[in-house]
Amino acid sequence: MTAPVPRPPRPGLLRRLAARLRTIAGLVLHFLHPARFVLAPLLIVLLLAGVLLWLTGGLAYVAPFVYTLF
Repeated sequence: MTAPVPRPPRPGLLRRLAARLRTIAGLVLHFLHPARFVLAPLLIVLLLAGVLLWLTGGLAYVAPFVYTLF
């Protein structure tokens, strides 16, 4: 039998958080461009839906409200 291949170490919590913050900052800067500002309402609705799902812990409680929106 061959020896198992060791996994590379996972990046630390701070590195992962910094990478996520860079991604969010890049998205915000992208949407602040004047020609793309018209997409802001779509982004706000998607963010609110995501926050609602995150706060409730799933779709079971929110499903009737989500179905009426879409």
